[in-house]
Amino acid sequence: MARIVYPLGLLALFCLAPGCTQQSAQGSAARKAELTRKAQHFDSAKYVLAEEPVGAIGVIEAREDSKNLDEIVLVGRIGGRQNPWIEGRAAFMMIDAAMDVVADGEESSESQVCLDDCCAALRTECTTLVKLVDEKGAVLPIDARQLLQADENDMVVVKGKVRRDDEGGFSVAAHGVYVRK
Repeated sequence: MARIVYPLGLLALFCLAPGCTQQSAQGSAARKAELTRKAQHFDSAKYVLAEEPVGAIGVIEAREDSKNLDEIVLVGRIGGRQNPWIEGRAAFMMIDAAMDVVADGEESSESQVCLDDCCAALRTECTTLVKLVDEKGAVLPIDARQLLQADENDMVVVKGKVRRDDEGGFSVAAHGVYVRK
């Protein structure tokens, strides 16, 4: 009897799998539509800078020299991890402009970093999380891709405040972002 139940259970699982995939795709499409709707009703001019701020420094220098709550202007590229975006939030990872990301397993030079575990410490030194925040310090509830009309590897200049925590974490609470085109 147990021999019959087990194959029937597997058969039921395989029969349900296509429905799950279809529902997942529908859910993803619905999320994207909602993000687009929010972006259309959001005042992006308040956060997307029309002019590039002056005095920008790289992420590596900022991590070394800045203190908590310092006003800062950073330059870098959107990236530094497999998926640099925070889904549904105005937040993204930024990597120092002097660094290049190479494929895992490739030979890398001094100014290159891969996304594999072997480069985790180096990635920490040359990346930061950027969060676009409102007047109260809350992360904006809109996807950064929609708000900024930006893509991975786009060069950006971020204006905001340094946030350091007790564990050595470094991030930027941004008031504005300029996307170089």
